[in-house]
Parts: sequence; structure tokens; C-alpha cells
Amino acid sequence: MDLERRLLELERELASGTGDTYRARLTADALLVVPGQALDKASAVAAMDASPGWDAVELQSPEVRRLADGAALLTYRFTGRRGATRYVALMGSVYVERDGEWRMAFHQQTPLE
Repeated sequence: MDLERRLLELERELASGTGDTYRARLTADALLVVPGQALDKASAVAAMDASPGWDAVELQSPEVRRLADGAALLTYRFTGRRGATRYVALMGSVYVERDGEWRMAFHQQTPLE
């Protein structure tokens, strides 16, 4: 599987996942910058456990940049829908390869609407 497809698969898994998904897919020192706050791994896990999740998500215009061996940046446009609420943002995630698995080390969201 090519890297772009694998990282997009992980992003979809995280977008529809629970705290357990984040616990498994984030590095121990992960940092997630979302509107209004920066979350460490424990805070992100707790936030996802409290979230109702998305009814639908779209990831558009993905781009991957290799940063170094075992490190990559994924950017894309995210559209999520939860009931009548729609969220559109530019997303960026840095992944690192650890023990043969890609893990999210950093994630940032810039809302567009």
C-alpha cells in the first residue's frame, strides 16, 4: 500500500474512532492543535470518548510530503457532518513510523467556515 493511501486510511479511522482508536494510533508525546486548544494524548483520548462522532466525513485534495525516513506530513481538506452541523477545515498531520506502524505525532486544524 502506498504511503498516501495508508495515511488517509489512518485519518479516516481516527475521524470515526473513539478514545481507544486515539490511544492506539497516537505517539506517547502527540500534540493535537484544534480550534481553541492544544491537546496532549490523554486529553485527545478523553475528548474522543466524549464526542458523538461524525455521521459522514470527506477527505479531499490530499498531499503527502516525506519529512525524513520514517516521517511524513499529510495535508487535506476535511468536511465532516454531524446531524445538521457541518465542519470544514484544512488539516495537517505528521506521522512517524514506530515498530513498523505509522503513528500520529502532530495534528493541526484550520477551520474554513
